[in-house]
Amino acid sequence: MFRFVALVCAAGCAGLALFVPSSPAQSALPATDLEQTTRDWLAPLVDRRDFSGVIMIRRGEDQPVALTFGYADWVDGAPMTAEARFPTGSITKSLTAAMVRRLIDEGRLSADAPVSRYVPELTGYGAVRIGDIISHTAGLARDFPADALPDARSDSLVAWLGGQTAPGPGPHEYAYSNLGYGILAVVVERVMNARFETLIATEFLVPLGMNDSRLARSDAGQGRAVPTGYAAGPLPLDLRAPMPDSPGLGAAGLVAPMRDLLRLADAVRTRRIDLFEPDGSMTGSWSTLLVNGEPIYTIQGSVPGYSAGISILPTRDLTIVYGTNIESYSNWGLRDVLHALAQGRDAGSPNLRPATHGLTQSHLNAVGLYAGSPYGPVSVRSGDGGLDLILTQRNWRFHLTPTGEDALNWRLFNIDLEFERDEAGRVATISAAEHGLTGDPRHWRMERTDLPPLPPAEPADSEN
Repeated sequence: MFRFVALVCAAGCAGLALFVPSSPAQSALPATDLEQTTRDWLAPLVDRRDFSGVIMIRRGEDQPVALTFGYADWVDGAPMTAEARFPTGSITKSLTAAMVRRLIDEGRLSADAPVSRYVPELTGYGAVRIGDIISHTAGLARDFPADALPDARSDSLVAWLGGQTAPGPGPHEYAYSNLGYGILAVVVERVMNARFETLIATEFLVPLGMNDSRLARSDAGQGRAVPTGYAAGPLPLDLRAPMPDSPGLGAAGLVAPMRDLLRLADAVRTRRIDLFEPDGSMTGSWSTLLVNGEPIYTIQGSVPGYSAGISILPTRDLTIVYGTNIESYSNWGLRDVLHALAQGRDAGSPNLRPATHGLTQSHLNAVGLYAGSPYGPVSVRSGDGGLDLILTQRNWRFHLTPTGEDALNWRLFNIDLEFERDEAGRVATISAAEHGLTGDPRHWRMERTDLPPLPPAEPADSEN
């Protein structure tokens, strides 16, 4: 499923860094201070049910320290444990890219070859090259449309792609594509004549000692030791089940405990899995960031109800991994906060969302269609337990939390929404303040598009 935060270097962290061998050259908070600072910083978010999961920190070859937050199941109160296994979303692309590059090195694949060489049914994809797909420059769409695939089988993916118009010759401008990594997984299956999940397990998971991890083609949130995933919801819990996840062949599907993510991080750091490019950038959805003058190798991913991330700070010989089971705004800024804390910088205080209030008729007056959102046209509709915001282009649904008279909160991004009414008292405009996890808000407005015009004003009586 698509996610709104691009996994590329953010403004202020731009710049590529060459591979840096691990060395404890830079000073930072002592491990115990970093652990306590992290706990303290996240505590108010846990109290508001906006954060729940595991963060694991390791320095050098020391034993990792696991920090647990919240609950594995917020309904029955099952505690979160360090052994919890999380769907990791796009972290899976590390393994897909590594598999493709291994086959290229062995001469079984060519980066310059078109997809149609390996999947002959895709006759229209003669200009779509393997290398461009790996680097997200093939011009492919980000995701499969909702309900495009009847099931998670590779043949269903190929059948759907065969009916689409393929992009022209690349490389195109960078455009993140989950769909493209699904194509790579099918190419791998055809070349190796084996199921993708089996190949990843035998080539990477077992050799790397990731013995408690698995690759799920669908329903990644099921299985032993996987916490229940949540999204924003109505009172009394303030949480509910997330949207269904779409098949994520090649692009998602890795389910792993934090100790196994540390093993994957070690493989990337030591180039046992080599995802570095000659210019110092990385592939497989990893980014090379320059943060406060320091290189950091990092990746994060998400599926509905879950997120996960890895950050390697090579000059500090420090690795941080995390998994979460609440789909909330705290996920999107967490990586930057952890980087700041690890470097001993002031991360500020978290932006806390307003407390939840009961739903009233005033809130229901906002039901309608709106334009002007940076996420495309939206509709506000009545849903299970309250109001939902729907991104109409993809039919993705998010709960809106009442926070006061004529006020709602879109919790996914911590966006405060306030109504503006016309002369007839109708909700005509919604002003938005997007707070995120830290920093100053950005502001935008949504205009109602489904209201009939107001009747013309009655002419004033005139005296003869």
